[in-house]
Amino acid sequence: MIIVHKYGGTSVATTEKIMNIAKYLGSVKDAGNDVVVVVSAMGKTTDALIKLAREITDKPDSREMDRLMSTGEQQTIALLSIALQTLGYEAISLTGAQAGIKTSGHYTKNKIADINGKEIKEHLSQGKIVVVAGFQGINEAGDVTTLGRGGSDTSAVALAAALGGKCEIYTDVDGIYTIDPRVYKKAKKLPVISYDEMMELAFLGAGVMEPRAVELGSKYGVEIYVGKSLGEKNGTIITSVEKVKENKEMEEKVITGVSINENMVMVNVEEITTNAQNIYEIFEKAEASGINIDMISQNDVTSHHGSFAFTCPKTDIAALEKIGEEIESEFPQTSFIINPYVTKVSIVGIGLISNIGVAAKMFKTLAENDISFHQISTSEISISLVVDEVMGKRIAELFAKEFDL
Repeated sequence: MIIVHKYGGTSVATTEKIMNIAKYLGSVKDAGNDVVVVVSAMGKTTDALIKLAREITDKPDSREMDRLMSTGEQQTIALLSIALQTLGYEAISLTGAQAGIKTSGHYTKNKIADINGKEIKEHLSQGKIVVVAGFQGINEAGDVTTLGRGGSDTSAVALAAALGGKCEIYTDVDGIYTIDPRVYKKAKKLPVISYDEMMELAFLGAGVMEPRAVELGSKYGVEIYVGKSLGEKNGTIITSVEKVKENKEMEEKVITGVSINENMVMVNVEEITTNAQNIYEIFEKAEASGINIDMISQNDVTSHHGSFAFTCPKTDIAALEKIGEEIESEFPQTSFIINPYVTKVSIVGIGLISNIGVAAKMFKTLAENDISFHQISTSEISISLVVDEVMGKRIAELFAKEFDL
């Protein structure tokens, strides 16, 4: 059995922690498993590397940022391999490129296009524990690329899919909760959650898992275990809806969780001539800049002019400002207003498909507490609100109480 483990930055923050992980990996290997380990950079290393670049310029080149940020994981893989070898285990460290992880897309936010697992399988056949740098790969031009925040999760699940193995994610929390316990102390840990619900929660702001990692798990049928303590299987399993429904308590729940996304901005485009070409130009510019557009809403349209709003990550503010200048220059009557002081609060649950009255409960809660919102969007299994950031955690807490989460 091939088991792919992933350890996040806090799990490998010190050499002491790295040695503890090495000891546990040794026990997994001794139990007869083939072991592949994906690791993140130690602690806040990536943030420190970004800070160094920004000491030189506010707008560092994206290609060079990928090269710089990829060095954090390379440090960790070498140290973990040394730790394993010190304990008497054969181990080898591989960068994303050496592990056959091929990527495509925009620098600093690439996606995995393919994985050639031949090199890893060769090392496994020789009895080695293979330690792979997460968060990175190599594109068609031969450049080192990174996968964006949380990319090590994606690396681990993609490798598990390519190798036909299991995937276990070890992080600084002991599982998936109905809501961030720091926001609501009575939050409940979920024993299981469906791919769809986890993907929605992750996409809408829950920081425990990266959405693309869950998407890959769903696509290739890779069950994902998320937990904290080494060897203690008391975390959460991300799996199919069918397996979730085997858990009676989960089946009875209409709402599975509440997520909060504070890493976002809302853009209002006011007084724009309402035709598809003008709207297309804005979104074409956003796509060219690698901006991930999320919620889109349009206000009432008058005879010739209207307005609409959309949201995207805060990390894209610099690109948005440039687009705004271009749009206001091209359309002098149009205002392109960026509001970074907002938060998205979402409720998620497969029970939304077959239950009525959820929206009424939400708005009743908002009305009773005299709370307003900027935007709303829905999917089959979620309802999201954009609100003033000062109210985000308060609203999430109110929803958690309302839906007994």
